[in-house]
Amino acid sequence: MVNGLYTMKPLSTGVQAPDFELRDIHGNSHSLGREIANGTAILVFYKADCPTSQLTLPYIQKIFAATGETDGCTLWAISQDELNETREFAAGFGFTFLMDEHPYPVSSAYGLTNVPSIFIVEAGGLISLSDFGFSKATLDEVSRRMAKCAGRPPVQLFRPDDGLPATRPG
Repeated sequence: MVNGLYTMKPLSTGVQAPDFELRDIHGNSHSLGREIANGTAILVFYKADCPTSQLTLPYIQKIFAATGETDGCTLWAISQDELNETREFAAGFGFTFLMDEHPYPVSSAYGLTNVPSIFIVEAGGLISLSDFGFSKATLDEVSRRMAKCAGRPPVQLFRPDDGLPATRPG
């Protein structure tokens, strides 16, 4: 507690990821525990009206477009929006969008106060990457992990002269 307020902190690397089950935008159920039994899960929490989420998600799509569905790696965008807004936002992307509806139990379990937030959860459930906001280094790591699962080289996301900051808070 700080100044009489409860503060949350995102889960850090090396801790066990909370298991969850959420529905996607089509109503299908997805369980983290089932996914990580076969490999790694990459979780991208976002909110559609967040400018930093709007900056980050196209890079996630670029990674996904280069690797596609892969054995041993699951990529989920986890929405903090209403279903219709999520469906509209997801229309331009190829990966799975899950619904963390109000009061956002999964986001709370992961200690989120900012979006976008990205976690890599290894088989067995340990978090190997935990970050929030826009981060070139984090997106490059997601690219490396997805490419490794797909047996392909990672997609180059950034150039030294691209004008983008190395990081941007969410």
